[in-house]
Amino acid sequence: MPTKICFASIDVEKDLSHDSFRGVENLDKILDIFKKYEVRATLFVTGEVLQKFLGKFRELSSLYEIACHSFTHRFWNILSVSERQKELDDFISLYRSVFQRSPVGFRAPSHVIDEQALELLARTGFLYDSSVVPHYPPFKKYRGYKGRAPLLPYRFERINLLEIPVSGQALGIPLAGAWIRGLPAWFYAVLFFFHRPEFITLNMHSWDILEPDFTGKLEKIIKILKKNNYQFLNGQQLLENRK
Repeated sequence: MPTKICFASIDVEKDLSHDSFRGVENLDKILDIFKKYEVRATLFVTGEVLQKFLGKFRELSSLYEIACHSFTHRFWNILSVSERQKELDDFISLYRSVFQRSPVGFRAPSHVIDEQALELLARTGFLYDSSVVPHYPPFKKYRGYKGRAPLLPYRFERINLLEIPVSGQALGIPLAGAWIRGLPAWFYAVLFFFHRPEFITLNMHSWDILEPDFTGKLEKIIKILKKNNYQFLNGQQLLENRK
């Protein structure tokens, strides 16, 4: 049976609704599960978090790809072009000082992205984006969903950038933090019994770890993916595979 791909990632940012970093401080609880199951993953980190936890992410960079989640977590639809550029410039400057190289991947806060932003990413030197939500359950609304898009990684016609879409299961049901917390693992097991997408993303936030039994539910999801022959690749590996 051919191997299917899962792109696992964590958006690492301040805690939801709080000016605190408890999720970041407890990030190892998620990463221990990744290590146990040999999950290659990308950490989309805000500049605020990277600045506060330099040593932690310098150490993690030997195991995980560290990518850009903007500098602050302000949604890009409320930022001017110059403000967006400053978000990127500030992040890149900090990133280079920590890792002695430039970041290649980007994810917009709350997946709010537009064509102008994608063009800016390409001009600034980014090689891939992972902001586009290509499908979503018709019975739900989400600010980051702007309409259907390709479910497999693809290149834009006019923008020199690879898009790694945040692809979910049937009906666009995400394999994502809030959904993993809210739905039983057996529900996902049934979905994968009937439908095994060629490409799927597993994504969550650092603050998901603060919810009761999130690690237990996450471990069950990873076991389901492994049972269904999914190979975990990070963003940089997907980029290399599509050059």
